[in-house]
Amino acid sequence: MQRMIHDLELIFQENTKLLAAPDGDVAEYQKWGARRAVLFTHLQDFQLASDELAAAASLIKEITRLDAEILCRLEQNLAKLGEKISAAAKVRQALADSGGCYHTALIERVI
Repeated sequence: MQRMIHDLELIFQENTKLLAAPDGDVAEYQKWGARRAVLFTHLQDFQLASDELAAAASLIKEITRLDAEILCRLEQNLAKLGEKISAAAKVRQALADSGGCYHTALIERVI
């Protein structure tokens, strides 16, 4: 039974660590999601004693609160990536439309 509380604490710690990083990269988010999926799969097999219910409920509540923050951050990152992709497509189209005459200042700016 203590194993479940320990696993929930691990999830909580990983959420906190991920949120503490200024900008998590995609690989970190993928690792976090994979580890979390494994832990939650195992949690389904455990049953709690009555004295552990309050601690587990509290941890789960905090985990879901942190999850909401992480998902919000992911949505913001996705929006930023969409803007960058759009800008890159516009630059690519402008370069294609220019007929090969690229101004060196534009090339330096893009690079």
